[in-house]
Amino acid sequence: LSKGKGGGRRDGASRRPGGQPSLEQYMPPIDPDNEQFVIYVRSKKGFKAWHPLNVVTGGSTANTLVKGLESNVSKDLAKKSLTSNIGQAIYKDIEQLEQMCRRMPMLKAAKELEYGFTILDKSNPSSMFNPDPEKVFVIPREEETRLPAQQMAEGFQSAANKVKSLLGGALD
Repeated sequence: LSKGKGGGRRDGASRRPGGQPSLEQYMPPIDPDNEQFVIYVRSKKGFKAWHPLNVVTGGSTANTLVKGLESNVSKDLAKKSLTSNIGQAIYKDIEQLEQMCRRMPMLKAAKELEYGFTILDKSNPSSMFNPDPEKVFVIPREEETRLPAQQMAEGFQSAANKVKSLLGGALD
């Protein structure tokens, strides 16, 4: 082999600087039957580029909601439902997620993180690495992802706790 021709690496090892794996290695398997969502993170202030975190696969409900995004009649409701459901999944494990994000060099110094998602483009999955910022749905603060029924249940729980504390915890 002549000089500068890759050193005869035939084991598939990376030729990128620093031995970094290529982006294709991080591509999720495509699910032909269900919608898939790319979860993103970015710094809330400063350079606001979205960075892919994970790809999650939805089920039949997610498929229906994505179809609802195409209709003017159901678009707002579908967007709110998807945003709430994905947001709740994120906030359920927020401590672990933020620890993972803080290991990303571009987010180490970020004071506050913001999350978002897009629907994976199955015809061009590598587009997930450079999303159109206009197509990323921003996930609101945790309180805003709760659906009205959850808010009501939490209100009842809060009222029950107040009554319980007034009675000295005698409701056990």
